[in-house]
Formats: sequence, structure tokens, C-alpha cells
Amino acid sequence: MGNAAVEVEFTHEYEEDHGMWFERYDSLFTVRDFDSNLERQEVTARRIFENLAALDRYELLLVRDLQEPLASSGPSPQ
Repeated sequence: MGNAAVEVEFTHEYEEDHGMWFERYDSLFTVRDFDSNLERQEVTARRIFENLAALDRYELLLVRDLQEPLASSGPSPQ
């Protein structure tokens, strides 16, 4: 993971766009590969997403460029 930065924002102003309801999510993180390697950047983002999803505590949405949904996850019903 030494090839990327992860930026975390605990608030945002994004609203529904392209059928993605961004306002459902309190915070967001952005993964940026230092070498602009988009494939490695997406692999890193997916790895973080999958680790957070495995906790089964968060509503999650993984998107590319705030335009293309890639995956979503949420807590299991109790």
C-alpha cells in the first residue's frame, strides 16, 4: 500500500447522482496512486472496501470517479 494515498473526509456535500445516493453516506475516502496507475489504484480501493465490508458495520458504496458504481455493502439485518 506504499504506492497510494488515502484521503478521508468525514463530511461531504455530494447528493444523488447517476442513481447513487451519496447523501446516505456520512464520509468518504479517496484512493490516489502515486504513479497514476489506475489498475493498482482500483485494486487498493477494492481491498480497503472489502476489509471494511467484512466488518459488517458500515453502509458502503465503491465508485469510480464519482460516476460509476462498482460495489456496495451494508450491515446484515439483526
